[in-house]
Amino acid sequence: MRPAAEHGLEQDWLLAPGFDLELKQYVLLGYLQRVRKRFSERKLYPHLDELWIHAERLARLRDDLGNMSDALSGGVIAVDLERAELVRAKAQESELMNVIRDVIDFALPELMLRLDEGRELRRSLSSRIQFSPVGLLPIHTHEGYLLLRQGHEARVYEYRIPLFHGTAHDLQYHSVRTRYLDSYQVSLAYTYEQIKSDLVRRAHQLPNPATFVFEADIGLPHIETFMPLAKQLVQQELERTIR
Repeated sequence: MRPAAEHGLEQDWLLAPGFDLELKQYVLLGYLQRVRKRFSERKLYPHLDELWIHAERLARLRDDLGNMSDALSGGVIAVDLERAELVRAKAQESELMNVIRDVIDFALPELMLRLDEGRELRRSLSSRIQFSPVGLLPIHTHEGYLLLRQGHEARVYEYRIPLFHGTAHDLQYHSVRTRYLDSYQVSLAYTYEQIKSDLVRRAHQLPNPATFVFEADIGLPHIETFMPLAKQLVQQELERTIR
């Protein structure tokens, strides 16, 4: 099996050895229990991405199995007059294929339920983040700085967004590339504008960089939640300005 992230679910967990419905249910439910614990700690990522990826894979596999079954269907055994179509005999499937179908039928709703919970948590936590530009925005906003503040500390990241990308909607924020630069203590005597001025002095190639500040009014895990949400918010804002 491929290695999984700590407390994660292997990518090929469904097809891994041990084709038993109860065993697969046990593995999945254990994983989902760990995800719910992370959500209770306000840790969204990478768990929200993992749920989406696992659900998408199972949905595609379910559709592929359905197409395969249709292709292997036998001869005509009846006519459905109401639907005006022929009814064909279903292909005989192995016990293994039946188990895989049963696992998918059990797992997909469970994954979607947790995915919806995670998305709702994401919406709730995003609403607790105040987001605004620092100073005037330049014409080109695909690169600049993100200031993530909790308490008196503001961590500064350089960001870049490729002009073209075709990532699935739930994963689009991955296109925002960031690099940590420095941390500042924010006060009445040292404002966001002064931080931006300092950044301009340090990087002359960006005389008026797009700079955005994010302030969370609750404690958020920085790597698992605050940074991914900041990247999503800035991407959504820049997409609106482009339109």
